[in-house]
Amino acid sequence: MFKSEKVEKALEVVSEKIDKFKEFVSETVDKVVEAAKDFPIPRKYPISVVSGVFILVVFWGLTFTSIFHFPFYNPLVNWMSDLGSSKLNPKGAIYFNIGCIITGIAFFPFFLGLYEWYIGGKKNRRLTILTQISGFYCGFSMIMIGIFPEDYLIVHIFWAINLFTVSVLTFIFPSIALYRFKITRNVARFGYISAVINFVLWIFILPIMEWATIILSFTFIMVIIISMQMRIEKLRFVRKQHIEIPPKRKKRTKKA
Repeated sequence: MFKSEKVEKALEVVSEKIDKFKEFVSETVDKVVEAAKDFPIPRKYPISVVSGVFILVVFWGLTFTSIFHFPFYNPLVNWMSDLGSSKLNPKGAIYFNIGCIITGIAFFPFFLGLYEWYIGGKKNRRLTILTQISGFYCGFSMIMIGIFPEDYLIVHIFWAINLFTVSVLTFIFPSIALYRFKITRNVARFGYISAVINFVLWIFILPIMEWATIILSFTFIMVIIISMQMRIEKLRFVRKQHIEIPPKRKKRTKKA
């Protein structure tokens, strides 16, 4: 009996210590989660907003720096890829190529941050995930364009075609997903318009059309940044409430 009492007391002590350890772990995890919400980016600034601003500043900053070093650059005659050629732009090529690589890397957190658009049910979520996958591929293509500039013509053209082709999907998928929501409908409309213009511009293979397509793509990023920052609280509320939009029912025609 004496031994059994000792064993029971020992088990109680062990059980108390385990419970205290669980409480400690639980409290520590909660503190880490709360701290992580504001690190490294404050929660009120979505990842896509911060990385999107970074993309715009870095890409256009380094692109215009490259143009400044290019002798007599003319967008009506010169392709944007000419900026990365060490033969045509010996002093400025490095800026454009580094800009493409950094921008391509920044595309990954930008498109990853579109999880804020996981609203409206499974269909919308899948479309947003397809947008993210397309965006990741565009980011990788941008990196490859920077690594293989116009001096490596065949490889460069391959990745440039991939970039321009897949980028159209980053207009179409989110537009389909977001159009049914009033808070994101303007983004969807701009995406549809951008996709149509991109298809039209592909008919005219001219340097100025390439510039127009790229400007349009980065303008779409800017539209996403502004829309997401302005409506982030609403987006998060809709996502947390698991609000789903039912498909539109066809109107029944009355029988005569």
